[in-house]
Amino acid sequence: MDSAHLDRPADSYRTGLLSKDLPTELDRLRALERSMDPTSIAILEALPIQPSWHCLEMGAGAGSMAYWLAKQCLGGQVVAADIDPRFLDARRAANLDVARIDLARHEFPPGTFDLIHSRAVLSHIPERDAVLRAAAGWLRPGGWLVVQDFVLLPPEPAAASPLTPFIEAMILGGPQQGNDSRWTRRMPAALTALGLERLQLRTTALTAGLGGPADELWRISLQQLAPAFLERGAMTEEQVVTLAYALERRTLVDFSFLFVSAWARRPLVGRPR
Repeated sequence: MDSAHLDRPADSYRTGLLSKDLPTELDRLRALERSMDPTSIAILEALPIQPSWHCLEMGAGAGSMAYWLAKQCLGGQVVAADIDPRFLDARRAANLDVARIDLARHEFPPGTFDLIHSRAVLSHIPERDAVLRAAAGWLRPGGWLVVQDFVLLPPEPAAASPLTPFIEAMILGGPQQGNDSRWTRRMPAALTALGLERLQLRTTALTAGLGGPADELWRISLQQLAPAFLERGAMTEEQVVTLAYALERRTLVDFSFLFVSAWARRPLVGRPR
């Protein structure tokens, strides 16, 4: 991969809205895990995972899925890759390798992994298509690539939801962070175009207002992102307070995020395109 111009992703995640220097980022990542782990685990449990498998967790975050994979593959190895791995604990498992990796720059040898899992990562990397293409090449024949990411739905103009200004601010601010949630709509086709087979797809709504971990994720995300949105003029103080109250009191029910999971297998014969 050409990495001559790839300073942007690393810099934006060291200093941007999702920087691990922010005091709420670990809580946000853990809320994301509680919201999304059941879907991720259900998909992975349906695959023919073997104890000897070598796995890559792309953008391991706070580590829940890397730790889960390490328990499934006790005779293999799990690489937990993250551009800032400070929240990962390599002592959790003897077969766990925590690695500081910028996925837009790094190359693994072809055919290294039996399973690669990526969750809420590629939509944040401007070089996402090149990273996805590289990941397909890192698979062994018969290996699985599981990619999960968010689609941010545009707010409904006719709905007077207190969530609307927050969604509009995220849509406006996404490109400044290197994010493109629209790419997730193209994600299944991208897997097929790479020559992977047996494509499967699942969508899960991340709903605010029903209680549980998704509500916690919305509250923490507002707490973390609101200061920047206020500074940029993307939200007003009144809009932030109104949304915080609605989330706390559960006076709104809305689904503005779809969590899309797509997975496919490298053919036993032939190489990815």
